[in-house]
Amino acid sequence: MKKPAARTRTARQRSEGRSARQAPARRKGVRRATTTSGIRSSKPARKLGRSQIPIDAPLDIVFQNDPAAREAFVFLGIHTVRELEEFEPDELVRQLTSPAKQTVGRIRKILAMNNRSLMNDEAFALEFKERLAQTQMMK
Repeated sequence: MKKPAARTRTARQRSEGRSARQAPARRKGVRRATTTSGIRSSKPARKLGRSQIPIDAPLDIVFQNDPAAREAFVFLGIHTVRELEEFEPDELVRQLTSPAKQTVGRIRKILAMNNRSLMNDEAFALEFKERLAQTQMMK
C-alpha cells in the first residue's frame, strides 16, 4: 500500500501552530523603516496643507462677506490672492494706517492755524503756531 501524499500547510495554518512567545519569521530582504534608521525625522514639520483657494482667485469673491476688507484691497490696488500673499501683515497695517495718520496731522495743523484744536490737543496747537510764526519771520 502506498502512503497518501503529505499536505502542505498554508501560512495561516503555520502561524496558528506557533506559540504566543515565538515571533513570526522575518522575511529576507525586507527592511523596516524606523526612527533609529534615520529614514524619518524625529518630528514632522507643521504645514497648512492643500490650499482651498486658487492662487488667482479674485479677492472680491474670497472676501464677499467682509466689505471692510474689500475696501482695503481696493485702496491698496490688490485684486488676487497671489498679490495679497506678497505682503507681510505689518506692511499691510502700515500702508492702511499711514493715510489716516497723515489726514489727522493735516486736520491738527489747519485747526491750529485757525486758533482751534482737538480735545486735549492745545499743546500741539500752541507749538505749531510758534513754529509757523518763526518760519514766517525768516522769510
